[in-house]
Amino acid sequence: MVGEDSLRRARASYPDVKGDPDAFAAHAAACRSRGMLPEHMSDLFLAWAAGRGDPAALRHFERLVAPDLETAARRVDHAPAFIDEVRQALRVRLLVAEGGRARIDDYVGRGPLRGWVGVAALRVALNLKRAAAPASPDLLADLVSGEADPELQHLKTLYRAEFREALEAALAGIAERQRAILRLSYVDGLRLAQLARLYQVHESTASRWLSLATAQVADDARRRLVARLSLSPSSLDSVARMVLSNLDLSIARILRG
Repeated sequence: MVGEDSLRRARASYPDVKGDPDAFAAHAAACRSRGMLPEHMSDLFLAWAAGRGDPAALRHFERLVAPDLETAARRVDHAPAFIDEVRQALRVRLLVAEGGRARIDDYVGRGPLRGWVGVAALRVALNLKRAAAPASPDLLADLVSGEADPELQHLKTLYRAEFREALEAALAGIAERQRAILRLSYVDGLRLAQLARLYQVHESTASRWLSLATAQVADDARRRLVARLSLSPSSLDSVARMVLSNLDLSIARILRG
């Protein structure tokens, strides 16, 4: 059993966080049987509410764990882009429900939430580093060979290296949040509802962000190709079609690297 006073104090630690008191009491009782310590009840409440998408809980969670997350990521790589990648991957790992359950529910309060997240962040960082491989010069080769349109296949074969370089430069030129959204959508396969929950925005806003980021990459890649290849005006439409053909798969290949 978990005392009512203990439950009340845990909820009072984050008064702006909502949640069904009875549902949290049941969760706390289950965690108590798995070794939860009373001094970590507030952390347990925060983790439980964050796992259910409460906006205030997500804000408190981000602020609480940020120092330990960055420390863990820096043990593997100091690059700001890598640290941001770890942050995004950890959000997905812990807060996006799979099969109706978020992994943050694995936290049962045996120790501080910050330390538990720090360990999870280190695992994510190590996995990302192990998965990283030198970029292949033929990242898009199978997409070229699988192109159904003969004209586009010819263009992609002819300008494959230039297309890849233009796309890489376009992706490097967008804002961090835009690149993160493209990665979460095209590489990690998150749906719009999941993106909206991660960024605490309406689903229509997440959809608009994704569309704008994709369009910006396409426009920039097309511009770079036209400038580099010095194409005639009659070729512009074909280049635009080449860029847009399987763009989501091309972006995924580049970002996955």
